[in-house]
Amino acid sequence: MLRRASACFFCLVFLLLLVGEPVGAMPQISYTRDPLHDYRVPIPLAYTVGEVIMNIGQKPFNKASDLFIDSKGLLYVADTGNNRIVKLDPNGRVLGIFGEEQGVKLNGPEGIFVDELGDMFVADTGNGKIIHLDPKGAKIEEFVRPKTSLMKGNANFSPSKVLIDKRGYLNVLDRNDPNGFIMIDANNQFRGYIAANHVPFSWQQLLIRLLATPEQKEQLSKAVPPQHANLTMDEEGYLYSPTVLIDKDQIKKLNALGINIFKKDTFYGEKSIESGSLALPYFVDIAVDQYGIINALDATTRKIYQYDQEGNLLAVFGGHGSVKGTFEYPSSIGVDRQGRLFVLDRDRNNIQVFESTRFSELIHQASALYFNGRYEEALKPWYEVLQIDENYPLAHRGVAKALYKQERWQESMAEFKLAGDQEGYSDAFGQYRRQYMKNHFGWILLILALLLYVLYFIFKRLRGLAQMIVRRLGY
Repeated sequence: MLRRASACFFCLVFLLLLVGEPVGAMPQISYTRDPLHDYRVPIPLAYTVGEVIMNIGQKPFNKASDLFIDSKGLLYVADTGNNRIVKLDPNGRVLGIFGEEQGVKLNGPEGIFVDELGDMFVADTGNGKIIHLDPKGAKIEEFVRPKTSLMKGNANFSPSKVLIDKRGYLNVLDRNDPNGFIMIDANNQFRGYIAANHVPFSWQQLLIRLLATPEQKEQLSKAVPPQHANLTMDEEGYLYSPTVLIDKDQIKKLNALGINIFKKDTFYGEKSIESGSLALPYFVDIAVDQYGIINALDATTRKIYQYDQEGNLLAVFGGHGSVKGTFEYPSSIGVDRQGRLFVLDRDRNNIQVFESTRFSELIHQASALYFNGRYEEALKPWYEVLQIDENYPLAHRGVAKALYKQERWQESMAEFKLAGDQEGYSDAFGQYRRQYMKNHFGWILLILALLLYVLYFIFKRLRGLAQMIVRRLGY
């Protein structure tokens, strides 16, 4: 009987392996990383997958590269392989398809930006232009390579992403230009570069340069800085950009001067060995929600890394796979006013819609309140987070910081200890010690005076005893 049951069990497992795992069968997981020891910490599910947008008519997506969500929550997709722009509502209903039908022949568009009026600005990569379309898809104007001596004369203009900043300038990511984003005004005039990266310093290259021949030195001088992969803008007008193939500062928050004001000298994402060799994160896109929460899409691990406004890791989810919540090759990410994440998968030709759980909503709310200086209000959602997951390290850190601002030093020290934040604990302890000395200064002086008197009395008695011994010994 036992043998028969065992045989049936193994037959069932074999059949399941043959048939394959049904969509949605793999449990979705989320985790963060311990800020002190840097190991993975499982957390409650941060997002669930709702809608999967894939049926958009007779012609499905084909290697789509970019996704944009406008102020009304409508989706625009740069459908690269089909040479068109597709407009959708949040449920996936097609509202418009723009391109050849409107007399605009696009060639492999890789980027799309939509302004407040519904006008579309398309990075028409194959044609080397930025095309300005009205809300119905009719062509208004085009922007070509601007005339300037600062751009290499023999390089083709190949715009991949485009964005209009608060000043009205087009910010263009040119895949052939490593000097940063190209700024172009409404008259197609060059206004300069912004957010240029630099070739990182290397001791190895310095040694090679010292020993190299003139020909080798010439080759070294051609080294180009790491490139941006994308750009996006938050509600306040700050630009965000992921930089690829570097080992720190992969995520940047840029002010109007192009200076990175985000947490610096920091490694974002995770190194991966899933491909058989050690690989750095390759962030292809960033989405920033109304709270300032940063969602970075990593094409190496196929995961979404979520950070707060201070660069602290909140949650990691996604991964490589064929079930809901995982990706084949994610190419773009967007977020709407409801906090839903829309992830475009280039190879699976679909858009997955991620809806936040109560757990992640509380984290976002608490992070935003604290970042805006509303420390007391932040305590309540942080405590609610701890009711759901008492081991969530960032919640303990958030509570500790809020208590610190309220000058509740001992409670703050206890929370910093639970969060594993040694620096925070040390600061809170220093404040507690200072406050203790201030509150008990009179008693401390009295105790010190008594100690000094006792020491003086003991010293005097010992001295007298020593003199007496010396006299008796006849010295």
